[in-house]
Amino acid sequence: MEDFSNISSRVSIYSSSDDYSGNHMTNPMVPDEFKNVDHRPVSIGRHTIIGCGSVILPGVTIGEGCAVGAISMVKKDCKPFGIYAGIPARRMGERSSGLLESERRFLEVNKRG
Repeated sequence: MEDFSNISSRVSIYSSSDDYSGNHMTNPMVPDEFKNVDHRPVSIGRHTIIGCGSVILPGVTIGEGCAVGAISMVKKDCKPFGIYAGIPARRMGERSSGLLESERRFLEVNKRG
């Protein structure tokens, strides 16, 4: 998670997930050689908001300034300053980048004081 990003309650972020295709076994008691677990990092950019109850899956990058609506499932990368929602999450619109000016002023004020 980068600066000024935030997540709401009940958000789940997974960097590992079993393969649910049926081609491999799933279960923590099964040896790794019989499973196909997806292990990939998740990246959450600056000024990102993730709404309540959302699920972020392995390998996802949520770009700077994105807003993810409540109860969304993000399984693909989100481009900067997009508004994403749904299951699976889709780009619904654009978010203003005006917050970058607010950040600049905030950092300037806090540098002085």
